[in-house]
Amino acid sequence: MGSAFLSQKNAHRGAVLILASGPSSAELDIRRWAGVPIITMNGAVTKLLEASVRPLYYVCSDRSFQEQQPALYEAAVEQAQRLALWPEDIERLSSRYTGKAYALRKAPRASFRDYFGRDQGQAVRLVSPFSKRARDIGFSKDMDYGVFDVRTVAYICLQLAYHLGFDEIYLAGVDLNVQAPRFYETAPGQSAPCGLDQHLQTRILPAMELAAGVLAAEGRHIINLSQQSLIPEDVFPRACPHQVQRELNRPRRALAS
Repeated sequence: MGSAFLSQKNAHRGAVLILASGPSSAELDIRRWAGVPIITMNGAVTKLLEASVRPLYYVCSDRSFQEQQPALYEAAVEQAQRLALWPEDIERLSSRYTGKAYALRKAPRASFRDYFGRDQGQAVRLVSPFSKRARDIGFSKDMDYGVFDVRTVAYICLQLAYHLGFDEIYLAGVDLNVQAPRFYETAPGQSAPCGLDQHLQTRILPAMELAAGVLAAEGRHIINLSQQSLIPEDVFPRACPHQVQRELNRPRRALAS
């Protein structure tokens, strides 16, 4: 069934890179990030495999990805230091990988009691108790409590980064542009279906706003390296990836200042 995330709670601090598969991630020189822990997802791991960089976590919440890209998925499972997968997917792993696998679970559905503090230490929910759709939007502070899935795996990675204790979170390739192919989809007809456009305004952006507020309240920073991201700059401030990369190897860096 996989390990619980409890042992990893606040196990890290400082900077982390969340690497998604939007075309803007092509601007990254990933070797310059080799000294920074990386959380990646689905096919975005291609960039790390090509550079022989091992991600701290590989997250795959899209079960169809394993069927569409089985070789890439297997390579990611082998290369990653740790895995975050649904329990059913962990059960299908070779026994040599199960020891590094952590089980994802969905956060429980909201009830009115949740708006009066029942799970306040474990999650922050969007305050809209009379909207059935909004009640399922939240930000988890505890991966074992469960994650909120707002139809983009990058949001699960953001909750994981919080749980692990990182306070300087860089987003790369979180473009959220359904019209642009993923950077690793180069062959004609290779693009997999994507439902981002159906959920962008109703789920994804409200969730990102909520996350921004949660992290800011605790003095944590999120920096968006995508200049073409559909996440507004007043939600996640942007930085030029080339400028950030120049700062990476400087001593006592303060990239988020």
